[in-house]
Amino acid sequence: MTKKVENADILLERELNRLLTMQESAEILAVSKSTLRRLDNDGFIKSYRIGTGKHRRFRKKDLLEYLEKNSRME
Repeated sequence: MTKKVENADILLERELNRLLTMQESAEILAVSKSTLRRLDNDGFIKSYRIGTGKHRRFRKKDLLEYLEKNSRME
């Protein structure tokens, strides 16, 4: 594998593992923040609690996988 391809793979992996805020995540999914909370509470999307446990973050990769999985159902 060439150095450029390795670097691109690393950058892609880093971007996919980035944790997003509620607002950013809701925008990607085109849903409200309350719908996003419900998806998390019902186990459809995993969140990561930040700080004292009140703030949720969502991994970009998880959001994209959810979109892909649910767009096939339509």
